[in-house]
Amino acid sequence: MLTLSLPDKLNPWQLAAENGRLTGDLALTELPRLVALLDQSSGAVSVTLTAGMDGQGQRFIAGHLRTTVELTCQRCLGSLQWPLDVTVHLGLVHSEAEADRLSGDYEPLLAPDCAMTVADLVEDELLLALPQIPRHADRRECEAHGYGAPDAALITEQRRPFGSLASLLPDSKRSR
Repeated sequence: MLTLSLPDKLNPWQLAAENGRLTGDLALTELPRLVALLDQSSGAVSVTLTAGMDGQGQRFIAGHLRTTVELTCQRCLGSLQWPLDVTVHLGLVHSEAEADRLSGDYEPLLAPDCAMTVADLVEDELLLALPQIPRHADRRECEAHGYGAPDAALITEQRRPFGSLASLLPDSKRSR
């Protein structure tokens, strides 16, 4: 399998004007904000992006990002392999006012007229795709990591956090 290296920087406007294409792999270690949320930083992101101009004259960057990251399950605190298959549909804009007028087909990318780093673009899209609370889909996987379901007796018992204060009420009425 041929692995192409991605450029460090790109000018998104120029890439769109040239109907450019970016294909290659980007190491997860080059994405520090994402790596800070992962259990392991090994692996790579497969990047396939194309740029161009649509029928309405809107410049865009579209494509796919694919990787598998290792997160911590928030139920059992065990390791969790999470596949990320992110579809990218970005409309290039110069200002927030342009972003408000952008077609619903695109997410706005406030892009400067100068070069931006490919790693930042990829990292932003992957961060948006991460789950807020990662958990195994099947509880049996959590049980394999030592997680036990709560005892049914504890769940059915009604909790009364201020129940002991009721015993103080009759004493306070007598002291008047």
